Amino acid sequence: MKSTKKYLLLFFVVCMLLLLGYYRDFVFKNINALLKALDYQIDYDMPLSLHFLGNCTYTTLLNIKWGLTLLFGIIYLVISIITIQLLFNNKKQTHITIAVYIAITLVSALFICIGFIFKSTSETMYEFARYLMGMAQSPIILMILIPAFKLSEKENNKTPIS
Repeated sequence: MKSTKKYLLLFFVVCMLLLLGYYRDFVFKNINALLKALDYQIDYDMPLSLHFLGNCTYTTLLNIKWGLTLLFGIIYLVISIITIQLLFNNKKQTHITIAVYIAITLVSALFICIGFIFKSTSETMYEFARYLMGMAQSPIILMILIPAFKLSEKENNKTPIS
């Protein structure tokens, strides 16, 4: 791929990451505010773009949050795959990226299940799961994988000393 085109695509990816992060934060903060308003039985005016959520029940809002968590995680995975392909064009590194996202999601799901089984630890397990899924819904994983893959490339390109 031509260098200029590659850098333009990377610039676009960075812009997408910034916009996606802002939008995700906007959506989740407003849903959380609405949930809190429902807890305290007070009114909360949702922004116009999210106004349709104002008529949802508490349970529906929680289910929407779960769905959005998975959706944003998948979107970040796709952006990460695109970025790794642009930078390295290596199937092994793409597979590692996918494996990392799947592992984080599975470990998070495991913490949630443990929390449901052992009610006494449910809040602690939920916090761990939420932290992990927060990583999957941010550029943090990409920020770890890129330097790791660069170091791996350097190590693989070293000529052995005879």
